[in-house]
Amino acid sequence: MATAIIPKSEMRRNDNVIVGYGEVPSVNINGVQGWGIPGGLVTFSEETAIKWATDLDRAIRATIKGTNQLLTAG
Repeated sequence: MATAIIPKSEMRRNDNVIVGYGEVPSVNINGVQGWGIPGGLVTFSEETAIKWATDLDRAIRATIKGTNQLLTAG
């Protein structure tokens, strides 16, 4: 029988910053927690990541007419 190498709780860990529909992915650079922001940049400030997630949420909500559009491309 196979045995998990990484505990399930560790696999479910999510450090992304999510505000509504806006999500800023977490990144780990040399053991330091950061967040990838638009433009290929990285911030190490959670406050900045929350601001970006909020701005992304606002832009998405202004663009879509219904939640079904979140699942379709284009």
